[in-house]
Amino acid sequence: MPTPDLPVERFADVSTAHLSPGDRALLDLYIETEGADGLSCLVGPYGWLVYASSELRAAEHVSPSLAAILAAARAQRCGYVLFDRDGLQLDGVQTYNF
Repeated sequence: MPTPDLPVERFADVSTAHLSPGDRALLDLYIETEGADGLSCLVGPYGWLVYASSELRAAEHVSPSLAAILAAARAQRCGYVLFDRDGLQLDGVQTYNF
């Protein structure tokens, strides 16, 4: 069987500390509503994988820090941002304590 030529996506890996309580609620809402509302994402026990174009759909609801991270991801040709509790904190981007 030939090896398929798979599409490859880049992703950014940052700390969940950059997600405000409101951002976290939007991510959880997407999961709770089975994709009907909130920000497009997958969730796991240690964070979220967010589609980098989610901000375009819900721009008025996200924090400035999340909007900046998603814009930077798109500018750097990343399809997704992995918000990981062990991810790196970015200089100059607001963090939240949980």
